[in-house]
Amino acid sequence: TGELVTAFNEAHSDTINAIAFSPDGGRIATCGSDRFAKIFDLAEAKLIRPLEGHTHYVLGVAWRADGRMVATSGADAVIKIWDARTGDQLRTIQGYAKEVNTVRFVGLTDQVITTSGDNAVRIKNAGNGQGVRDLGGATDYMFSLGVSADGKTIVAGGQDGVLRVWNDQGQPVANF
Repeated sequence: TGELVTAFNEAHSDTINAIAFSPDGGRIATCGSDRFAKIFDLAEAKLIRPLEGHTHYVLGVAWRADGRMVATSGADAVIKIWDARTGDQLRTIQGYAKEVNTVRFVGLTDQVITTSGDNAVRIKNAGNGQGVRDLGGATDYMFSLGVSADGKTIVAGGQDGVLRVWNDQGQPVANF
């Protein structure tokens, strides 16, 4: 683990905002205030590739279930989709009024779900960038979210202190 700490320290000079394990557990993706996301190999304890393209802090990072794609979200109010094997940027998804705080892939699909500062929880298609649906009910800045492994349950929370739960069709299930 000492080698891994050294690799992180050499690769990150700024704040790390989010970390996500790859589905196979062999890699991690990080993102931070340096405007980069980075993919690390855990066994080799080294940086595999930086993902450069955001123009402001990168706030969220997520892997697709097959480990082939990474999604990032940022203070520049966009989502970026990356080929995890090559580091190529595949798509930029716009349409947010404020920063995009969190991003997650939904189940085994190409859909990503996001929370943002404009009190929105949205599902977008990572393949074409189009909106799939907005999840209603949020009244304030949304900070975080989670999606069940099967993609059937979505939870999000934010500034108002309410945990909102929806099904995969966008219908509210519960508020806590």
